Amino acid sequence: MSDELDHYFHCVETDDHWNFQVATVNWPHPHKPELAWVTFRRWKTVPDPARLQKARTAALANPRFFRTCSRCHELNNAGHMHDQQTCQSCAERYLGVVY
Repeated sequence: MSDELDHYFHCVETDDHWNFQVATVNWPHPHKPELAWVTFRRWKTVPDPARLQKARTAALANPRFFRTCSRCHELNNAGHMHDQQTCQSCAERYLGVVY
């Protein structure tokens, strides 16, 4: 799995749980993305590395969070996709879209 996507994951402790969170990319202003954190898994005890890896793998396979561009075949955060199948970079390069 790509380390380039590491910044879209973190695990935070709350009063009584550990939350594995995934970032979604939102665009409240043109040219200025913001990350919003969504809890994807919760545990009552500290998750071990195997549990964290399993949660990460599941999140990467979830189209709510990540999608593969049909043109360049790169895995992207869903917020960096132009549409369901094309990433923003390929939309600029092949479709003439200007962001």
